[in-house]
Amino acid sequence: MENEPVNKIVVTEQTGREALELAAHSYRDLHINPDYSQKSARRTVGVLWFSPSRIGVADEIAATVERINAAKAGIEEFIISTYPTRQERFEALRADCPGVMTLHLYRQIRCYTNGDIDSIRFTWQRKDSLKKPVKEELLQRIREELERSGPDYQLPLEQLIQKIASTPEPYLRERREVKVQPVANVMAAGVLKTVTAPMPLIVLQDKDVQLKLLRNFDASEQRKTRSDKAASEILGTFGGVTIESFPG
Repeated sequence: MENEPVNKIVVTEQTGREALELAAHSYRDLHINPDYSQKSARRTVGVLWFSPSRIGVADEIAATVERINAAKAGIEEFIISTYPTRQERFEALRADCPGVMTLHLYRQIRCYTNGDIDSIRFTWQRKDSLKKPVKEELLQRIREELERSGPDYQLPLEQLIQKIASTPEPYLRERREVKVQPVANVMAAGVLKTVTAPMPLIVLQDKDVQLKLLRNFDASEQRKTRSDKAASEILGTFGGVTIESFPG
C-alpha cells in the first residue's frame, strides 16, 4: 500500500488552541510512529502568526526556534562529516537515537521575523525527479535484468536496449515520479519564494498577512504543462523509472 501512488489527500483545518497544539506536536514529532509508514515524512501544513505588540514574547519565540534549528543543523553536520556512507549514518543514529526518523530530525522550523511578509499561499507540488544517466551503466543494468527475466519481458527489454543504444548520451534522461508534497509560496518585500512546508511556518509581525489555505489534493486534476517545457520522447520504462530522450 505504501508504495502505491497517492490519489487523494483530504485537508482538515484547525485554528486557535487546537492549531497551536497540533503545531507543537509536529515540531516534537521526531520518531517512528507504528501507525504510519517509515518511508514517508509526516507533514503538518500551516501558519502560526503572532503579533509581537500583542503577545510580548516574540523575541523569546524567535530565540527558541533559532536554538532548535542550530541543534538540528549541528547533529546533521556531525553525522555527515563523521560517517561517510548512508548505512553508517543510519546505524549511528539508530544507536544513539533509537527510533528516530532522519527526515524529521533534520528538517528546520521556518520562522519569519523581519516583518515583511505580504502573503503565504499553500499549494501541492507535483514534481518529477529528472536525472542524466551514464549511458553504458544504464545499458548494463538493463542487460543484467534481461538475463534474469522470463520470456514475456525479454522483447520489451531488448527493444529498450536498442532505443537507448541509438540515442546520444547527452539526450538521455531518467524520470522518477516524486511523491506529492505541500509547499508555500511566500511573498516577502515584493519577492516571491517557494519553500517546502512540512511543518507550520511561524510569522512574527504586526502587519497583516494574506493567507491562502491548502486545498484537498486530487490526482485526477490535470497539471498544466509549461509552455517552455522541452518536448521529450519516451523510450520505455525500467525499474520504476521512465527513460526519455530530449533532443538537443
